[in-house]
Amino acid sequence: MNPLDALTFSVPSAAGPERARGQGFSGAAFLDAPASSRASISDLGRTLSRASQVSAGAPGRYRDIDDSDLPETVKHLLRMIRDLRERLAELVRDLQAVQADESLDPETRRTRLLQLRAQMSALNGALMSATQKLASLMRDMRLDQAQQMSAAQLAL
Repeated sequence: MNPLDALTFSVPSAAGPERARGQGFSGAAFLDAPASSRASISDLGRTLSRASQVSAGAPGRYRDIDDSDLPETVKHLLRMIRDLRERLAELVRDLQAVQADESLDPETRRTRLLQLRAQMSALNGALMSATQKLASLMRDMRLDQAQQMSAAQLAL
């Protein structure tokens, strides 16, 4: 017996579910898909997407980074670090707003605070990773003392 034979009963045929049931292929096989099969983007994914869109549309925001004599890869990491820090600051403000909002019932407040803390934790991890990558990149590129100081100041 072929070990893949067990999969033939659980995997629909390439012709689609309608043909498998003998109804012919109409092209609308997935129109009535269950709601549980929806795809969604995580909050962190939306945050990073928003940060990249903002960075592409705000040239003055990174003027000090762009004007530095650092390699482009270091500049890119510095922009990302700045975006992560700004998003963390937004989340801190959101967290404080939720804590101060007396109109929320306790369960809603607790849920929202847990969500915000999870987002902050993910962003903190991304910030630490980007900072470590920056240090590693500067070491590997053998930047001179002035460039290292410039990158460190811009990262803050």
